[in-house]
Amino acid sequence: MPKRHPVPLTKPALKLIRAAGRLPHLGMQVCRSLRRWHRRRIPVEVVIADRSRRSTLGRELTWGLRRLRRILGDILPSTLAVVAQQVIATDHQLAGCYQVGQRPDGTRFALIRLALQVNGRRLTTDELLAVLAEQCIALATQGSGPSVLVPIDLEPAPAHEAGQHPPRPADPLAPSPNGVSRLDRPGPGQRGA
Repeated sequence: MPKRHPVPLTKPALKLIRAAGRLPHLGMQVCRSLRRWHRRRIPVEVVIADRSRRSTLGRELTWGLRRLRRILGDILPSTLAVVAQQVIATDHQLAGCYQVGQRPDGTRFALIRLALQVNGRRLTTDELLAVLAEQCIALATQGSGPSVLVPIDLEPAPAHEAGQHPPRPADPLAPSPNGVSRLDRPGPGQRGA
């Protein structure tokens, strides 16, 4: 009987065979990662009748929470949930609030509530995300010991009448009303000619 010589395998073919041998292991790793991710996922519930707005807001809030979770990490309570509702009814309307509690087994939980409307004004998605960020940061700092809030105020831009543009600063190269150019004027510490 003639001897059969196996066809020599090329490097790409060998790599492919090795990768196929690792597929079951990779599949298990992916399943574990998905389970871990699903366990850590923060539930978000938007309680409104409009389906399209409900799904859009749910997606945006989930995206915002994911980004905040990346920054804040494990200092958020182990069980956290977010509820977005039309109005938060208290003695005055709030844009958001949170409630913190403790389960019988000792684990902390937190519920963040967001209002979609305050004093008759519908909040934009960016405003909702800002309120969500404020609530998450407050929860994170509350559980980590003493903290200090340093406020930074920005003065609002002056309101102009509708259709008017704000006044432009004077052109430094334009002649002044008395006929002397601003560039021809003596500067500080210089004497005029």
